[in-house]
Amino acid sequence: MKKILIIRQGAIGDVVHTTNVFRSIKETFPDAQIDYLTGKLPASLLQNDPRLNRVIVLKDKNYFYLFQLAKELKKENYSLIINLQPSIRFKVLAALCKPKKTVNYKKTFRLHAVENFFETARKVYKEIHNPNDLRLKIPQETVEQVKKKLPYLTEKKLVIMNYAASPARHGRRWPLEYYKELCTKILDRYDCNILISGAKEDVKEAKIFKKISPNVHIIAGQFSLLESAAIFSLCDVFISGDTGPLHIASAFEKPVCIGIYGSMPVGRTGPWGTNHFALSSDMYCVPCNRRRCKLKDFKRQQITPCMKSVKPEHVFRVITDNDLL
Repeated sequence: MKKILIIRQGAIGDVVHTTNVFRSIKETFPDAQIDYLTGKLPASLLQNDPRLNRVIVLKDKNYFYLFQLAKELKKENYSLIINLQPSIRFKVLAALCKPKKTVNYKKTFRLHAVENFFETARKVYKEIHNPNDLRLKIPQETVEQVKKKLPYLTEKKLVIMNYAASPARHGRRWPLEYYKELCTKILDRYDCNILISGAKEDVKEAKIFKKISPNVHIIAGQFSLLESAAIFSLCDVFISGDTGPLHIASAFEKPVCIGIYGSMPVGRTGPWGTNHFALSSDMYCVPCNRRRCKLKDFKRQQITPCMKSVKPEHVFRVITDNDLL
């Protein structure tokens, strides 16, 4: 099985969680040629990875496009397709590519997502070993570029707080006022810089951090995904709800990640690695894994009761008790 196509289209965090599949195959079989099919945004994280032969960007998900794509991919004569996308349309795509063998991912909540993806590949490669960490490859030139744009990145200890979260899933967003309170607690005790990250649509809300201290810097909406990943790789502590940026940050050697969890099960999507932490609510309904909170007692910010129950002092205690700064 020397020529392989891996398929995973979707959330950034999910794609990050698949990286141990091609990492372990390449380490065990250095001659393997591995292509990866994914969406445009996560593709930017993989396109410079030397372990991959090629990253193919999925331009659409409709069947007409997928049929045309399958015609092109069929010419590659893949030995194996590892389809990590559970939907029917991608199973059809894999079948139309006519590989010698196909293995399809089946989601289960009995395993962490990283293990779940990895076990799909182990159906074929019994020899591979799943590392207890994740490792994304970011070009050094991108790291140097962000250092030039943000000179304070290496001046002192660095904390990044990512408060952005998709509104599609309740139970992933921590209150802004909690982040603000945590900023104050950290700066009262430690001489460090704090960066506030997020998407372009989060810039307006981020303004509440401006008056806290000159050591608080807002970078929300200013950088590409690859540049953001380079910045995350330089920080010492990364704090976030269960989002793509949290899992990107967990895939580097340096930062210690503190994940704040509400509705999602930590055992399924907690930061993968031995040096990370996850805080979760002790409410009776956690983890419900629901897209929408059934309790319905949250307001416009869509902050669920389970996320509100994890307090700033809980996160601060993780930092102090483990000497993270």
